[in-house]
Order: sequence, then structure tokens, then C-alpha cells
Amino acid sequence: MDTVSLEQAFSRLGVQIAGRRPLCATAGDGSLVLVCQSSGFSRPNAGVLRYSSVLSQTDAGRSHVEELRAGLTAASAGQSPVRLIIQTPGAGRIPSRVHLRPDLIGSVSGFDGDAYSVDFVRPPVEEPQATPRNRRKR
Repeated sequence: MDTVSLEQAFSRLGVQIAGRRPLCATAGDGSLVLVCQSSGFSRPNAGVLRYSSVLSQTDAGRSHVEELRAGLTAASAGQSPVRLIIQTPGAGRIPSRVHLRPDLIGSVSGFDGDAYSVDFVRPPVEEPQATPRNRRKR
């Protein structure tokens, strides 16, 4: 996992946040870039990392929560992919950390307007096809 600043994490996923600290943003490719708190993850199945949260319990300004609500609505309706940034809060003298996970792609698996879940998986790796070799006879 890459540990970077929040601004760098968004930038690497194609979003310029210009000093803001959003909960989400839409990248140029249409994907939703989502900031997830490290405490909200579970593993419901092998190969699935699920993030669950509740908007009404989110510690953020109203405009940020409404932006997240709109992003989740659009991602669930349009089947847009969700990109992952993980935020781990600081404790004592340990500062908070931001991790970028470009290897995981998510989809909104549930959203009722308040509670939501996003399932993240590694996309399948396409194996290069072996090309037949022409053997020379000796």
C-alpha cells in the first residue's frame, strides 16, 4: 500500500482537489474516488473487501456529506467503478495515514440513501497468450 497525502492520492487517481478535503470525487474516467475509514472494512467472502458506513454518522460538513450522497447515487445507478483511498486516523503521537489502493476496484453493493456498502475486488489479470514457437528441426 502506498502511504501518501490525501491530495496526492486523489491526484494519482485523476482528481485535483485543490486544498479541499472531500469524502469523494469523480475522476476524469467517470469513476467515483472514495475516501474510506480503515475501521469500516470487513471480508464477507474470499477476495472481497467490503466497506460499510452510514452517511448520517459521518463526521464531515453537510456539503461534503451531500456530495458523497450524490456520488454514491450516481455510482450505483450508472454502475460506475469505485476507486479506493483508505484513511487511518492518528492515535496519540502517531499521525493519520492515507493509503492509495489502485489495485482494488469497487462497486456499490448497497445504498438506501443513508447506509451504504461498497465491495472492492482485484480485477482479473489477463494472462498473455503463449505464442506458438516455430521449432527448427536439426
